[in-house]
Amino acid sequence: MTGLYRAAVLLCTLFFLTASVSLDAYIGTRKLLRIRAKYGPFVAARFKYLDELVESLKDADPERKLEEVNDFWNGVRYGSDRKVWGKKDYWATPFEFLLKDRGDCEDYVIAKYFTLKDLGMDPKKLYFVYVRVKGKKRPHMVLAYYEKPDAEPLILDSINYRIFPASRRRDIVPVYTFNGELLERFSTHSRDGLKEKNRKVRRKWEDLVQRMKRNEP
Repeated sequence: MTGLYRAAVLLCTLFFLTASVSLDAYIGTRKLLRIRAKYGPFVAARFKYLDELVESLKDADPERKLEEVNDFWNGVRYGSDRKVWGKKDYWATPFEFLLKDRGDCEDYVIAKYFTLKDLGMDPKKLYFVYVRVKGKKRPHMVLAYYEKPDAEPLILDSINYRIFPASRRRDIVPVYTFNGELLERFSTHSRDGLKEKNRKVRRKWEDLVQRMKRNEP
């Protein structure tokens, strides 16, 4: 979890301080060296750790991929968009999230989604889910994984670090689900009355994807 993430990053920092970068397939040697030159060895170590994690999970089963990716990104610290970006609502790319080493609920979901997608998991099985957390006013987002279309989803969350079937997460109430194309009501899959909200969410998504294409080091 968080402690393991910090310990691994520290070890990777020592590696960067004492040795050259080995060959990397996910992020790549050149990119890691540019990150180190621009942001320093500690930041580069975070990306090195992610690179090694993804490399180790390429042939893993889906359950292990879900667990390891969920644990890694939950190791990043929470920070509101106001504090991190000076904006009311900002969807950070996985690169921006790890670079800042902090972000809010959407950033955890986005990072987990794209990492799992890069690991070969079918994005059609992964859904962004807007939820209400019981006892809290602030909206929240989680990532849902459906092994099959009619299966009960598994919930990857940044509040509860353990992955549970949706029925065991009685502390959250799903409201909307989003798959990168359409926003729907979670319970009915209806899009009635959501045209404007869907348009806003899609604009955020399209902006996110464009920034992912151009803001890599």
